[in-house]
Amino acid sequence: MKRFSIITGLLISLLIFSGTFSLSVFNLTTVGIEDGTLDYFPIVYVTYSPFDFLSFKISDYLMLSHNTWSIGGYSIFQPRYYYIEGKFNFSNINLTVDVLKARMKKTQTEKLDGLRVGGLKFDYTGVGVYVRYNKFNLGFAYDISNLFAGFIQTELFGFKLGGYYETKYSQISVDLNKSFNIKDLNIDTWGAISAKTSDVANFSYLVGGEVRFGNFDFSTQYLKLGSNKYDADFQTGDPNDVAFLPGAWAFYADLDYMLGGYELGVFLRHNSVWLNDNYLPLIGAKLSYKDFTLKVGNGDLISNISGEQKIAVELNYFYSLDFDKLFVKKSPSFKTEKKGVESETTYNSIMDVIFGEEGQTYTVKGVVTSPKDLLGTGSFYIQDEVSGLMIYAPGLTEEINLGDVVVVTGKTKLWNGIIEIVADQVEKVGTATPKADVLTSLSKTFISSLVYVEGVVKEKHTYDFIVDTGSFTIKVYIKKGTNIDLSSIQVGAKVKVVGILTTYQGEYEILPRWQEDIEIK
Repeated sequence: MKRFSIITGLLISLLIFSGTFSLSVFNLTTVGIEDGTLDYFPIVYVTYSPFDFLSFKISDYLMLSHNTWSIGGYSIFQPRYYYIEGKFNFSNINLTVDVLKARMKKTQTEKLDGLRVGGLKFDYTGVGVYVRYNKFNLGFAYDISNLFAGFIQTELFGFKLGGYYETKYSQISVDLNKSFNIKDLNIDTWGAISAKTSDVANFSYLVGGEVRFGNFDFSTQYLKLGSNKYDADFQTGDPNDVAFLPGAWAFYADLDYMLGGYELGVFLRHNSVWLNDNYLPLIGAKLSYKDFTLKVGNGDLISNISGEQKIAVELNYFYSLDFDKLFVKKSPSFKTEKKGVESETTYNSIMDVIFGEEGQTYTVKGVVTSPKDLLGTGSFYIQDEVSGLMIYAPGLTEEINLGDVVVVTGKTKLWNGIIEIVADQVEKVGTATPKADVLTSLSKTFISSLVYVEGVVKEKHTYDFIVDTGSFTIKVYIKKGTNIDLSSIQVGAKVKVVGILTTYQGEYEILPRWQEDIEIK
């Protein structure tokens, strides 16, 4: 028996040290300044991956009540979600399978202060299957209590469309998102309808929009509930009872100004419950910097803690602790091309990275569109058939050149509003010719991609110039390391500009890589 225990312990230890382990905590903290009341909501994520394609995951809301497991006379708390996840790739089809207790969460309307209509927040103990192929993203989840849910999302004629169905509340919903430009205005719109399958005539709906002009950003949305109280969801802002009254409505509006990384804004919140109780609309101002926000209002800013909080501070943070495989170096590594050897690695598409959770580990494959250190110290850009991505690898000393096909493994991080991968490993596997796609609109879909525009030079400054394409205007910004000369650029000239699309302080920019990226016609 003792020998068996020793052998079992050695096998378990070997399994643990041969995999990767990650522990992350995301905490939402709110403090009422008047009386010092504190509300915090920590969420913990644990991931253990013995193999590249297989992970054991735990997600838990630590402050909520828990069920327990009884093991050998001991009681162990039961996490909210615990599941085994497998990821596979078959001819550009990305397949993910989750088994045990997990959540299927999909929506396109959680754009402003957590307000949502339709979509899915479906908890299940069973199996979930997710498939991504080109512009199609679909999934199905089955719960052992004989409940199920499914969704399909795709892009058609510039619209991002989604359809959702689940049997727990017999709910069906559709939503959409559309981004476009009118001269100097960048506009994002969204909407959704949702209803019980037995009463689709009495549906709930939400419409919203965001308009960006220079450093200004205006957002608004309106929600109206039908007969199904489960159609809508309020994460913050309104009292929760609004979401349980058929016919209730809510209206939000925000006006923000971006200044050097700071965000100054005013906001308005109103709903039918406050109107019926003769409450004034909630009006306030806010100052934000990164994950810190100070709010001042004429009423209760935080409905989920006691008392009336007219001044409040919100502080969110994300912390991650990672353990790599025992025999894997922690610094980024570089592998030369292996000809004639077929890789068994399962790759994530770049769209998986863009729509995934921050702090997750991904392995992506793409062609280099801008060499390392050219447009930013320690960084380079890659793209696959659909999207582009920024890679940050400051410890990588080997050259990464235009046209290299690389496989990158690392964790995602949000940097200045742009998703990047902080690389743990970079492997060169071949070469290819990167191609620039025409930029049809100022959309986040094209961020970090190699694009081109054609138009007339509207303005010219020392390090940048503005191009009017006829559909929108965009800044072309020259990085110092490129040594691009703008002396031949004149206002009124017709140009074609190739470069990486990025954003700076909320403004879209194209970053040319070298002189040949700017063609005067």
